[in-house]
Amino acid sequence: MKRVYSILALAFATLLLTGCPHINPDPIDPDVPDIPDESWRNQASKTKLSGITYQLNVYSFADSDGDGWGDIRGITQHLDYLDSIGATALWLSPIHEAMSYHGYNVNDYYSVSSKLGTEADLKDLISKAKAKNIDIYLDFVLNHSGKDNDWFKLALADPSSKYHDYYVFPNTTGDYITGGMGGWCSASSGSLGYKGLLHFKLDTSNPSQPKLTITQATGSAQSGNTDTSVKWFIYENNAIRMYKTGNNTYEITLAIDNEWGVLVKDDATEWGNHKWGASTNDKLVEFGKPKTLVKGDSASDLIFGGSSSQYYASFDASMPDLYYGPYAKASESETFKDLAAAADKWIDMGVAGLRLDAVIWIYQNNTAANVSFLKQWYDRCNSTWKAKGGKGDFYMVGEAWCDNAEKMAPYYEGLPSNFNFYYWYTLKDRIGKGKGDDFAQTVIYFQDQFRKYRTDFIDAIKLTNHDEDRAANDLGRDVAKEKLAAAVLLTSPGKPYIYQGEELGYWGNKGKGDEYVRAPIKWTRDGSVPSAALNGKVDNAMLTADISVEAQEKNDASVLRVYRNFAKARNAWKALAQGQIEAVSSPNSAVAVWKMSYEGQTVLVVHNFGTGGPVLPLTNYKTDKLIVSNGTVTVSNGAVAMGAYSSAVFLQ
Repeated sequence: MKRVYSILALAFATLLLTGCPHINPDPIDPDVPDIPDESWRNQASKTKLSGITYQLNVYSFADSDGDGWGDIRGITQHLDYLDSIGATALWLSPIHEAMSYHGYNVNDYYSVSSKLGTEADLKDLISKAKAKNIDIYLDFVLNHSGKDNDWFKLALADPSSKYHDYYVFPNTTGDYITGGMGGWCSASSGSLGYKGLLHFKLDTSNPSQPKLTITQATGSAQSGNTDTSVKWFIYENNAIRMYKTGNNTYEITLAIDNEWGVLVKDDATEWGNHKWGASTNDKLVEFGKPKTLVKGDSASDLIFGGSSSQYYASFDASMPDLYYGPYAKASESETFKDLAAAADKWIDMGVAGLRLDAVIWIYQNNTAANVSFLKQWYDRCNSTWKAKGGKGDFYMVGEAWCDNAEKMAPYYEGLPSNFNFYYWYTLKDRIGKGKGDDFAQTVIYFQDQFRKYRTDFIDAIKLTNHDEDRAANDLGRDVAKEKLAAAVLLTSPGKPYIYQGEELGYWGNKGKGDEYVRAPIKWTRDGSVPSAALNGKVDNAMLTADISVEAQEKNDASVLRVYRNFAKARNAWKALAQGQIEAVSSPNSAVAVWKMSYEGQTVLVVHNFGTGGPVLPLTNYKTDKLIVSNGTVTVSNGAVAMGAYSSAVFLQ
C-alpha cells in the first residue's frame, strides 16, 4: 500500500504533493487532537531543545518608537516571532556606544547606545526572553575599540598614561607582531590640517630628493593643470596637477580645507612609491622654508600643527587594535581587566553568552597566542557566570574565520564554540552540484577535527551572517534551494544560527556596501522598515509586501514556514537536536542520508540535493513515522520517492 505523509495524513496529502513543508504534530501542542495509533509521538520531548540562535542586527530588526532605528524594545515586542522559529538564544549585534551604525568600533564597553535603548530596556528583554526559554548573547569586540573611545584619546594625549599600553604603537613590545592584516594609521592631538589659501612650489632639481616650499597666499585659488605631460600633484582631498614654471619647478595656489595635511604625488591614482611626503621626524610645515621630501611607505603627511602618532589597526583607521601584553599573562594586563569588568557588568545583568568578534587578529593570526588569550578570557567570564549562580557553563562563540577547518580547529582549546564557516561552504557547493552523498561524511570530518582539541565542542553551524553575501544570493535566489538549505541546517548536528532575514528568503550582496546584507525586517505588508541606520542603502525591490512576515505567516509554501516547521521538529525530538551523526550510505549521489541518535532515540534524515525525483530503497530503515518534511515525499513498501530539493525525517 502506498502512503503519502503530511500534517494530518490524508487531510493534507494534496498540500504535501504540491511541495509544501510539513511537521507532524507532537503531543505538547494543545491545538492538535490525539491521533489513533500514533503513540510514537509521545517520545517527543516536552523541553525546548533546538539550540537555535537567531542573529539579529538591533538597529534594523524592529523599531518600537518610530524613529527609523531598530531598538531593544523592538526585539522584546517580537519575542513571540522569535519563539516561533525555535530560538533558544538571540545574538545581538553590538549594543554599546560606538562610532558607526554597526557598532564594531566601540566607544564605551560599559554603556548601551542611546540610539538602541537603555539598560532598563536590556534588563526587560533579558527577563521576558528568559520566560520563553530564550537566552541573550552580546557581540563583544576584543580585537579593537573605536578611535573615539576615551581610552584611545587618553593614550594619544599622554604616552605615559596607562591607556597607552591598551593599544599598539610603534614602541609596543611583546608578542604582538604587526603586518598580519592591517596597517599603521596616523592620529592627531590638535589640528594637523589647514584651512586657507596656500602656495606650493616644488623643486625637482634633485629628482631623488625634491624640495617643497609652502607659503600662505592671497588672491584666488587655481584650478588644476590640464597638461597631462606634467606628472606632479598636490594631494589634499584629491590629486591636483601642478603647473610647470621652470626647468625643474612646479607651482600651484590652492584653497586647503582638511584635518590631516597634504602630500605630493607623481601619479594621480597610484600610491606606493608614487607618494612623496615628510620624513617621520620632520612633518611640521614651516611657511617659506623648503622641506626635503621622501617617498613610498616612509613618506608621512606634511602637517600644519598639533602632533601625530602612529597606531596599528587590523581593519580600518576607526578601529585601533587593543593590546594585552605577552599572551601567556594577558589576563594580568590592564586592558584585559578593564574589558573583563565591562563583561562582568553584562553577565551580572543576565547576559548568558558572548559572541567574540575577529578573534584570530587579537594577536595577528598567531594561533597559539590567540588560543591562550581566549582560554584566559573564557575562564574569567565563566567564573563570573558561576559566581552569580548561572546554570551550567557560560556560552561563548568565536569568529575564528580561518582558511579552512583544520586551521580553525585549534581555537577549540580556547573556546567551547566556534563558527563553522566551512559547513556553509560545503553545503552551497553540494547544492550547486546536486551532490549530497558525501555531505554527512564531510560534516563528520569537520567534527573529528574539532574533537581533537575539545571533546565537548559546540559546533556553531550557520548559512551566512552580516559579513557575507546572503545565502539566497549564493543559491541563485532559487526558493526551493533556500528551503533545502534551511532544512539541512536544522537537521544537522551542532548549534544552528539563523541570520536575520534568512528565514524570510532575503537576498543581498556586499558589492555596494555591507548594509545590503543587513536589511531591515519587513513585519507587515504595508508597514515601514527600520532603515535609518543603513543610510538609505536598502533594497526596496526586495522588501515587498509578499516577503513580509505578515504575508509569509499566511503562506503554507513560504520560506518562513519551512524554518518554523523544522525548528519545531528540532525542539521536539532530542535525537534531532542533540544526536550524534552517523553517515548512511546513499543509494543516489544526489541524496544525503544520515542518522542522528541520542539517549535511545534515533531519527533518519534524508535530503535530495538534486532536481530529479529518485526512489530510494530504504527498506532497512523505518519509513512509517514521518516527523517533518519539505517538498514532495512519498513512500511505497519502504521505498521513499524524493522530489526535487525535498527533505524528510523519519523516527526509527
